[in-house]
Amino acid sequence: MNFKKILSIIIGFGTIGLLSSIFAKIQGIIFPASLLLFNQDTWSFSDIIQLVVKLACVYLSCIAGGIVTSLCGGRNREQYIIGISIMLVVIWLWINAIHPFWFWALLLMGILPCILIGAKMKNDTER
Repeated sequence: MNFKKILSIIIGFGTIGLLSSIFAKIQGIIFPASLLLFNQDTWSFSDIIQLVVKLACVYLSCIAGGIVTSLCGGRNREQYIIGISIMLVVIWLWINAIHPFWFWALLLMGILPCILIGAKMKNDTER
């Protein structure tokens, strides 16, 4: 792997992490109760909506990460490396948080496809 591809992995991973954190912070400012969702054993309907919003925000972050990785010269291999790395982080978070199983399962299932969608969106705009 050359320097450009390694840099694309670092920047793509950082983009996903940074955007996910920014979205979580914004959601926490708008809906302060969303910061406590993973410390609960039961969830109300509004809590489930907040979890879906969190899920959508991470998916958007992954799409943006895929676009940025492609812009930096990353190809499929780099996209898969980033996807697997983010999935490992999510698994670690899952182990350390009280979980609604469906949230973590959907999150894990959507990470890699969203990264690849972002890369495809970038590649389609080049044509």
